[in-house]
Amino acid sequence: MSDETLKDLEAEFRQEEKGPGSLSPHVADGSEMSYVGYDIHPENIEALFFEGIGVPRWDSIKADSFEQQEVLYMAQYGDAMAKFPMIARSNDTFQHVDYSAEEVTQLLEECGRILAGTSDPKVVRAVQKFSIAGNKAAEAQAGLNFNPRQQ
Repeated sequence: MSDETLKDLEAEFRQEEKGPGSLSPHVADGSEMSYVGYDIHPENIEALFFEGIGVPRWDSIKADSFEQQEVLYMAQYGDAMAKFPMIARSNDTFQHVDYSAEEVTQLLEECGRILAGTSDPKVVRAVQKFSIAGNKAAEAQAGLNFNPRQQ
């Protein structure tokens, strides 16, 4: 993707509504944090996890009891997420997530693997949000923090 296309995409992301329930990415350079200008919304996380990574949906798991369903679900969830340990950490938009500068490289690698395996536009959009933020952090040789947006 060209630099111009990425800039246009980032500008589009910046125009999206911001609000509670989203993650706000910040490049974390020592004691300073700078907001990247857009949020990662719950629907982005949902597309990334369910369609991109292949996390099963709860109702797709059939079992004789709730307890069995939970065991089966968690096993399948764990198998899917084990392949994407950096992305897995951002599964809850109400939890703060920190990536060190070294972990940002792995996060970007995971994003690349997901992009290589999908054509789903919702997944692509979600991964692009992670990737643009990750690339900003990598360029600054800094960490990346995802902060839950409260308002």
